[in-house]
Amino acid sequence: MSDYHNRRTLIDTFNSANGLKKRGISIVPIKYYFGTCTHFDQGGALVHIYLDGSVLLSHGGIEMGQGLHTKMVQIVSRVFQIPIDRIFINDTSSDKVPNAFSTSASHSSDLYGMAVLDLARL
Repeated sequence: MSDYHNRRTLIDTFNSANGLKKRGISIVPIKYYFGTCTHFDQGGALVHIYLDGSVLLSHGGIEMGQGLHTKMVQIVSRVFQIPIDRIFINDTSSDKVPNAFSTSASHSSDLYGMAVLDLARL
C-alpha cells in the first residue's frame, strides 16, 4: 500500500546525512462508506413555502454540473404541482442542512431527491 515504514527509514537516513535540508512524511486516514454502510446514507432538505406561492429549497448536495438542482426543483414542482419558475434553490450550507453526505458516485440525486420528496409530501 503506502510502504510507510520503508519510506520512513529512507527519510530518517536522508535527514541524518543532511544538516540543512530535511524531508518529512505524513499520513491522513480516510474511510469511505459507499455501499458498505448504508445507515450513513442519509440526505437532508429544507423547504420554505411562502404566502405568495413561491418555494425556497435547500438540500445538502453540491451542484457540480450534474443537474442536481434541476432534479430537486423538478421533484418539488411535481409534488406541489407548481411551475418551476416559482421554486428557488438556496446555496448549499451546513447551517441549513447539516451533516450532508458526500456529493459523489451518483448518491446525491437519490439521497437528496428522496429527502426532498419525503419533505414535500408532509
